[in-house]
Amino acid sequence: MGLLDTANVGDQYERNLIVSQKLMEDFSKISGDCNPLHTNDDFARKKGFPGRVAYGNILGLMISELVGMGLGDENVMLLSQRLDYKKPMFVGDVIVATGMVSAISITVKVVEMKLYFRNQEKVVVAKGSCSLKCL
Repeated sequence: MGLLDTANVGDQYERNLIVSQKLMEDFSKISGDCNPLHTNDDFARKKGFPGRVAYGNILGLMISELVGMGLGDENVMLLSQRLDYKKPMFVGDVIVATGMVSAISITVKVVEMKLYFRNQEKVVVAKGSCSLKCL
């Protein structure tokens, strides 16, 4: 039984991630993005933030994990994703990614999901959507 057989509109799936110092360092190395907004506390404070701003594309990692591991179906691949950033994230934040099934097309074997990302204070830091192909 795959996602097309088990999912219903409104079903929700969640993943959690702590924005750690190590994650920030690893992301910087892998992406090559060494912008001081993400790597230098003093620079970020001078720009009005309480500290270094976390990389927004860390949320893309969460989408990958949600789709690849959190749905309980290995026969699913990501077709598209969209993210709209609402608030910055910082080192130490605990982010909860929620994917909610918004549409299912049996004919073309596609599941649409709305995405919400909240920090430990339940503040929405980003919203978005993704489309999944069921293989």
